[in-house]
Amino acid sequence: MSSISRRHVLKTTAAVAAIGAGRLSLGPQPAAAEATTKGAASRPVSMAMHIHASWSEGNGTMQGHLDQATRAGIDVLWWTEHDFRMAEHGYPNLIHMNGAAEQVNGVAWSWAEQREGTLASSQVLWDKTTASPGDASTPGSVRLSATSAGRDAAAVRISAGATNTVMQRSLYDQTIEVDVFPAEVSPHAYLTLVVSTSWRPATAHRPAGQYTLTYVVDGTQGRSRSRSGLDGVVHLPARQGRWNTLRISPAEDIERFWPDLESRDAAMITLTLGAVSEKERLADGWFDLLRISRPARSANASLRVQAELMAGYARRFPTVRQYQGLEVSLVKPTHVNWFGHKITMPEFANPLPVADPDPAAGLAVVQMIHSNGGLASYNHPFGTAHPAELPPEGQDALRAAVAKTVLADRAMGCDILEVGYPSRGGVDLDRHSQLWDVCSRNALFLTGTGVSDDHSGQDWLGQESNFVTWAHARSRDLGDLLTSLAAGRVYFGDPARFSGVVDLLVDGSAPMGSVTTSRAATRTVRAILTKPPVGGVVRIVRGTVDLAGEAQPEPGTTFTDMPTSAWHRGFVDLPVDTGSPRFVRIEVRDGTGKVIALSNPVWLLRDTPAGGIPAPRRAH
Repeated sequence: MSSISRRHVLKTTAAVAAIGAGRLSLGPQPAAAEATTKGAASRPVSMAMHIHASWSEGNGTMQGHLDQATRAGIDVLWWTEHDFRMAEHGYPNLIHMNGAAEQVNGVAWSWAEQREGTLASSQVLWDKTTASPGDASTPGSVRLSATSAGRDAAAVRISAGATNTVMQRSLYDQTIEVDVFPAEVSPHAYLTLVVSTSWRPATAHRPAGQYTLTYVVDGTQGRSRSRSGLDGVVHLPARQGRWNTLRISPAEDIERFWPDLESRDAAMITLTLGAVSEKERLADGWFDLLRISRPARSANASLRVQAELMAGYARRFPTVRQYQGLEVSLVKPTHVNWFGHKITMPEFANPLPVADPDPAAGLAVVQMIHSNGGLASYNHPFGTAHPAELPPEGQDALRAAVAKTVLADRAMGCDILEVGYPSRGGVDLDRHSQLWDVCSRNALFLTGTGVSDDHSGQDWLGQESNFVTWAHARSRDLGDLLTSLAAGRVYFGDPARFSGVVDLLVDGSAPMGSVTTSRAATRTVRAILTKPPVGGVVRIVRGTVDLAGEAQPEPGTTFTDMPTSAWHRGFVDLPVDTGSPRFVRIEVRDGTGKVIALSNPVWLLRDTPAGGIPAPRRAH
């Protein structure tokens, strides 16, 4: 048994089981006076609700995100890795290297050439006549050769890529094998396999950055290791003039080089094969048959490892409470985040890592989440990309099109809508909010949240998409947070620019997020706001709940701007004409007009809607 295996076996299994059941408290409770919500004076719970680490694409780590959460003063972090990425569902694991591009398990795998330094000559030759003995049934390999133009190192390399970045994957328990034929190598002319791994914050007197493992074939017949800062080098024995199989376990090498790091919290970000020349020496050789594997595990094995890491990191980052979530990603029209007490890996109907186009698949996912007592979030409704914003008319047209989709299946039955993106999918925050208003207009009661969907863990407060969600919850316990989310007792915004409290109260008793009925012609909404921005405004957004449907996919709202100075007492009472059914929400804008915080709505209806009022939203 390896040293890694022994260490991991010693993890506390009782703690892991408790996380899975939603019982383990990862991080201390706030003081009692802060943990109990009693109006605006209490301390809401700040939550980062959409975070990706080393099981998803990107170079983030759990360590990096927890460091950022601690620095930003965030109370709760939900891990929402992509389900198919955690499971490595349909990932390529056997690459024959018989060309610059090939199909592996139905996934397009490719190699891109790179050159570094000053080269006198170099070659990348996809050789159809040469193959390793282990790959004789699929002829082909790649020959890399390089000669530098001087004493300094120069290299030719090929870097791996794959559809939907599925070559990036967690390194825990992973083995990489590749066949290599060193034709001409020496200490100054060698072949390399380079794995760049995830980014980590500064630690143990090392700077922040990505850690890199370089495996060298230079003709030496002994295995040796050296380390410099964030770079580890392993010399591998391989004989010249014959085929050799190189076998490496990057997580084990991370642990050997940097024992203070949690080696399982790392991903392979890039994989590069190369020929490196120094002092005008020729480096020449072939590569073939790349294999990436790990021992067979149960469907939920990666979730259990994640739970172990959460328990370990809780001791290093005690102020941040961690919960497991999951982004169910292979469904249309969008991904769905799962928040709940017990998260399990869904089954995948398609053997390929591509989305199921059948809308029924998305509906089934939400039903599955609800059957397990969880809440479902309709994620990034305008898509996952971050292009430049469309012209205003283009944004309006896209908003209307997306609104029709959302209304057609009632947001797949989700409970939550990701609203708080300053910009996403070519659409600004105002259009995200207006899409939400279309839902509210049609009695589709969705809790709006603000998220970052961060994959890097490097600059939570400074990046553009930095929104978090604050919950008016009794505590940071999972059950209390889910209760607040289901009831709409949350607000969201920019934690770098807003540290106050936002709340709404209807007729002195019904809280933010509630749906109430009354035949009164006028009702009162108390808008609660602390620490408003000087020189800013509060926008009062009102809409009519007229059930306009897909034929009119517009928000149908009006708004009034009031100076933040009006909130000198911490609240303003707003009379609302309820001769027709209404919804009301507020936005806090700074002196430049930038939205820095948003409330959830309250619905002031005259009659109970046909679908009823969701139990969590009924005012007591």
